[in-house]
Amino acid sequence: MNRIESVCKRAVPTNLQRSIDNRPFCSALVLLLFVFILGCQTEHEPSTQSRTWGEPSNGLRCSIAVEETRWSQGGPALVSVIIENVSDGKVDLKTIPSFTLNEMQFLCPVDIARGEYELPSNARSIINLDRDALIDARIDVSKLKWGMGPSATWPDNSFYLVTPGRYKLRMDIEVVGSGLPEWIHSNEIEIDISE
Repeated sequence: MNRIESVCKRAVPTNLQRSIDNRPFCSALVLLLFVFILGCQTEHEPSTQSRTWGEPSNGLRCSIAVEETRWSQGGPALVSVIIENVSDGKVDLKTIPSFTLNEMQFLCPVDIARGEYELPSNARSIINLDRDALIDARIDVSKLKWGMGPSATWPDNSFYLVTPGRYKLRMDIEVVGSGLPEWIHSNEIEIDISE
């Protein structure tokens, strides 16, 4: 008797052991167990086909999605972000990613490469992606620092700075270090912010 049969014999009640042929039953049990374990350990890649995307730039494209289009101050404001390498090679960029409302009326810098982290003043978020690789992040923007439009001061206010109303949310990724500012923009989503 091999080890698998021995394990199956111990796992199956005695009355069932007598009533069925052990080998096919044990084989099926081991196969089901293997498929279950494999399924639990496999990371599922997000579906990128059904998303709306911004125009590709610098070898990347960006998409945002929200679960709720109505946000209330004090509640979560969850945004799903996918940045995908659509170039023929590796992409390695120094960037300043920001969530923006109404084309930079309000903005919120974020270190997208590390996920839900504020981007400190004068810091850069390094996006380093192999061909066909992606960054998939879910970020609660209500927990990050916001500021009003392009300004000499780095955003340092809570989400409650944002005046209630209807906005177009977008992720704008500034690519720095190339001399001239270049941008990667996501799709836009209309959201309502209430008190």
